[in-house]
Amino acid sequence: MKPLLPAVTLLLLYFVCATASAQPVVLSDPDQTCYLFDHLAVLETHPEQVTIDSLMQHPERYQFVPVKQKTLFRDPKRSYWFKVDLTNPSPDNYFLRFFYLDDMLVRVYEVTKNQLIASWQTDFYGVATTNLFQRSRGIIPLRLQQGQTQTLYFFVPEMVMPALHIGSMSSQMLAKENHYQELVNGLFIGFIVIIAIYCLLLGIRLGDRGNLLYAIWTVISGTLVINSYGILLELPGNWVVVLRHNIGVQVWASILFQLVFMFSFLQLKQRARWLYQTGIGLCVVITIAALGVVYAYLSGNPDQDLQRYLGTLVSFAGTLFGVVAGINVAMKGYRPGLFYALGSLSINVFTVLFVVSLYGGSPFTFWARNSLFIGHTVEIICYMLGLTYKVNLLKKHQDEAIQEQLRLTQENQTLVETQNRVLEEKVEQRTAQLQESLTILKVTQAQLVQKEKLASLGELTAGIAHEIQNPLNFVNNFSEVSNELVDELKEGPFQKLPDTEKDYAEEILGDLIQNLQKISHHGGRASAIVKGMLEHSRTSTGEKQPTDLNALADECLRLAYHGLRAKDKNFNCQLITDFTPDLPSVSIVAQDMGRVLLNLYNNAFYAVGQRSAQEPDSYAPTVWVSTRQEPGRLVLCVRDNGTGIPDAIRAKIFQPFFTTKPTGEGTGLGLSLSYDIVTKGHGGTLTVESLPGEFTQFVINLPVA
Repeated sequence: MKPLLPAVTLLLLYFVCATASAQPVVLSDPDQTCYLFDHLAVLETHPEQVTIDSLMQHPERYQFVPVKQKTLFRDPKRSYWFKVDLTNPSPDNYFLRFFYLDDMLVRVYEVTKNQLIASWQTDFYGVATTNLFQRSRGIIPLRLQQGQTQTLYFFVPEMVMPALHIGSMSSQMLAKENHYQELVNGLFIGFIVIIAIYCLLLGIRLGDRGNLLYAIWTVISGTLVINSYGILLELPGNWVVVLRHNIGVQVWASILFQLVFMFSFLQLKQRARWLYQTGIGLCVVITIAALGVVYAYLSGNPDQDLQRYLGTLVSFAGTLFGVVAGINVAMKGYRPGLFYALGSLSINVFTVLFVVSLYGGSPFTFWARNSLFIGHTVEIICYMLGLTYKVNLLKKHQDEAIQEQLRLTQENQTLVETQNRVLEEKVEQRTAQLQESLTILKVTQAQLVQKEKLASLGELTAGIAHEIQNPLNFVNNFSEVSNELVDELKEGPFQKLPDTEKDYAEEILGDLIQNLQKISHHGGRASAIVKGMLEHSRTSTGEKQPTDLNALADECLRLAYHGLRAKDKNFNCQLITDFTPDLPSVSIVAQDMGRVLLNLYNNAFYAVGQRSAQEPDSYAPTVWVSTRQEPGRLVLCVRDNGTGIPDAIRAKIFQPFFTTKPTGEGTGLGLSLSYDIVTKGHGGTLTVESLPGEFTQFVINLPVA
């Protein structure tokens, strides 16, 4: 019996272990995540030696042992089957979730009573399903109903990691975890976008290449982190698969831009030339390695191990070099180097924590899974602090340069004052010469102004004389002859008429005498108009006399209108006057003020003529002239409904030689002369109001003594 005792003992232990390993996992708490790896039983086989069919048909042939009793390692000649029984006592729906999908193929089989009810496959590109969210999050829905027990088989052809990070959770817990994960993802992506935009704008504003390179690196490295977590797998298209497969090339691009940013940020070429040359060599080496991996991929050999080796080599070399360079520059007194070293060190620390947790060295909790997000955020913050310090340092140097410039400016000011004294003597000499030239210029200007006066009035007088004087002579002459004939008629033939006809003839002679008197009166008035024109054409005496402003304004209006009608018989314009009665006399030079009014009237007639040519049918040309008395002054307004004056040239109309009329029709001295006569000659004001296309109004204010 004693020889059989060990065998019996071993047999009992086997059954106890088998019973223990076969105990199902009861999903009794829907508010907790059940991490399945510690509950798995494992079977080590050769590739393709065991199938799911053989496991279901002959489960007694295969001895699964608890996973804690087995050391798992990567071997191309070894495959692993994992097994766990799940019992659902609640009405909740349960899901299976792979927390991190490394480059490891896992086939999942859902078995109930030795019947296969569902199968799934996961790998580096997520769960093989059309649901993009399930694919990126590694979610597999279980068909485990209330009160049922299922067996889950996991087949791993080649173990890349010594653990499977799998959890079973209810739908409520899955939604809660996804909510927290989406919050972390959103905060990280938003943080990356804000930092990138801020640095991009700052780089453009300051013309700083370092900020521009940092913005580009932030986007590339942030994309790398979210791609390593499989977040991009939520997006449709094959490009996300290609991008995830080439994650090693992404790591190279991120480190390459980080090194180029470091050269600019740490001013490595100026502060540590040997480190700069070493960094250039490192960039060349990792670029050659990346090109080799890309070539292998394009040649149809997309080996994921090459991507992993490239990413690990480049990441380790780049971050280690960044720590060394940052510390070296910081020790030389350049503080931004310390921020850079801390940033590079932080991402290394959190990466190590992530890898240790991933490979089973510590629990793979929520924060452990997101340690890369945390590490990269800390790295970016450290770099931002360094950039801020650098900008403040540049500002300090700028302030010092400004102070130095101010000191030099003060020194130069003394030299300038000395030169000013020398220049003042030369200015005095030149001033005397300029005054002499100015006197000559004023005389010439006065001659030009007088010439403009004479030219305008001469043209007006010639037109009136040509058109009015000849008819006026005929009217006056025939009026005198007619008066003589009437007198002869009364003395001669009238006396011979019969008495019955004398009354009728006398009535006709009375009407004829009355008509001749009117003709003589209006002929005299026309002569007075011509006489007034001649008086206005004479040179002013410059003596101010009390003048009736209403009479002067009306007389000049008629002269200007008839003068224009003499030159252009087709011109018509409605004249509207609004003269305030009992207007007090004003002390002015009547001839000069008459020239001002004639100039304003002629400009008004020109403006309405231009608009009449543009709108021949719907336009009624009108010129208004009004006077009024205000406290201490008389106001005269000349308004027309012509083309108006554009805002762009309104401030220039009183400048000498400025005109908008075609060449040959104006000299540009009319309004300038008028302004000088009103303001300088009479102490008044001449202003203009206008709305283009609507009206123009000139307002003359004359002081009353």
